Amino acid sequence: MGIEKIDKNFIIQKGNADGKAVYEIPHHKFGLHGVFYEETQGCFARVPFEIAQRVNEGVAELTRHTSGGRICFSTDSQIMQITARYKNLWIMSHMPLTGSGSFTLCEVEGEQEKFIGNFMPISTDKQGFTATLNLKGGTLRNYVLYFPLYNDVQALSVALDENARVEKYDPYRDIKPILYYGSSITQGGCANRTDGAYQALICKRNRVDFINLGFSGSAKGEDVMTDYLASIDCSLFVCDYDHNAPNAAHLQATHFRLYERYRKQRPDVPILFITKPDWQRDAEGDIRHQIIKNTYLQAKKLGDKKVYFLSGKVFYGKKDAAEYAVDGCHPTDRGFHRMAEVIYKKIRRIYEDNKI
Repeated sequence: MGIEKIDKNFIIQKGNADGKAVYEIPHHKFGLHGVFYEETQGCFARVPFEIAQRVNEGVAELTRHTSGGRICFSTDSQIMQITARYKNLWIMSHMPLTGSGSFTLCEVEGEQEKFIGNFMPISTDKQGFTATLNLKGGTLRNYVLYFPLYNDVQALSVALDENARVEKYDPYRDIKPILYYGSSITQGGCANRTDGAYQALICKRNRVDFINLGFSGSAKGEDVMTDYLASIDCSLFVCDYDHNAPNAAHLQATHFRLYERYRKQRPDVPILFITKPDWQRDAEGDIRHQIIKNTYLQAKKLGDKKVYFLSGKVFYGKKDAAEYAVDGCHPTDRGFHRMAEVIYKKIRRIYEDNKI
């Protein structure tokens, strides 16, 4: 017997598109953020595939994962249904499908985002699913739909009431997006919902658009990736790949090099260097921490006034640090909220310093 037979709150509404207006995404009435549609591969992506495959095998796979992807729109519909198609449904033992493979819908009211619900697959939905949520309707309401953190999306359609109004909506301030580069924590592992990664939580506070280029196990500071990062017009670059450098020697060989290469192409973009929160679990943790801090100190010595440093040691504190991670490494929702709180304060100071 399934749990939905016992508790109706676990039932997922499937529905069908009969009597509804269907919009295939990308669509001009839906603002697309954080991802683009890669025509050559037939899927949404974060890095062009031609570049991703030159970086490393992991990035070539994970560029298809839609972490940080969003569509923003307004509608007065009382029903919203999505149909998603993907290559594989990624099921992980330490992360729920509500975060890895679902779509999260939020309504924007003033400066606040209010959680509406999740469009969720079930474990047997191997190549796609259809799910439905009820909306308030009645008047135009503003929505943000967050894409999965750990899944590819080959196709996405949105179905609304047949006669419903729908308009493109931009919820973000007139500031260039924040660009994040880093590891699985950056990608969003292991948030319970797709709007629960720290970048999304920060965005909900400062209303600045963002681009998430977190790649589990695959952010290693390669020159090809650095050049791609530098090609993106952003208001701030957050560099957080400590976790994915295979060892301290690799980090030493690549970290300042990444800074120099990026800075040569983007002389005016503030850079925030971050170290990992679970440094104490790594025999080289303190060494790696110092390597990253040294990049910051050396850049400052060279006269760079737009570099900043944030130690991951302050994210969780010492008293109950183990309570902030699922497996000692990847944050729980509590951990992501703590990270978002600390990083948001730092970003706010950076924006004040640079009059952004």
